[in-house]
Amino acid sequence: MKKILLLALLSLGLFGAELHLKNGSVAAHTEMLMDKTIDPFNNALQAAITMQNGDITTMQGKFWVEMSLFKSDKSDRDEHMYKEVDTLKYKLATYTISSVTKVQDNLYTIKGKLDFHGVSRELEAKAKITAVNSNVTMDATSMILVSEYGIKMPCMVFMCVRDQVDLSVKASFEIR
Repeated sequence: MKKILLLALLSLGLFGAELHLKNGSVAAHTEMLMDKTIDPFNNALQAAITMQNGDITTMQGKFWVEMSLFKSDKSDRDEHMYKEVDTLKYKLATYTISSVTKVQDNLYTIKGKLDFHGVSRELEAKAKITAVNSNVTMDATSMILVSEYGIKMPCMVFMCVRDQVDLSVKASFEIR
């Protein structure tokens, strides 16, 4: 019995694989009337992702970013953003994958939960995911309304920052 249990445990490693994040980033985009683009960027994406038998649809795990590492082209605006999203209290934004569904060829729908600013909400992303040899790359896009996470976008006189934030996540993994 011990041998069967040991064999079963050892074989789990043959079928499941950890995806080691080589590099990753999150770009956010919103707009304001007089400030055409507001594009904070964070190149310190972290991940703990697994996949079974090389099947992308079995991806499970989570991604996270430290909110204070988002930077745009204006440091004073970044400081204001840190205050609005309360980066001292809510240090991380975390996305936990619940399912990955193949749409066609290398296109997938990823469903999961985004934990941001103390609020957890379902979030769906469209992704191009490719696996070649022992490398997996992901390029995913989604959108959130920050008001759904309890954040009011700042306004100056009659000009307000758009509530919608477009997200782009890029990640490169090595299968281990």
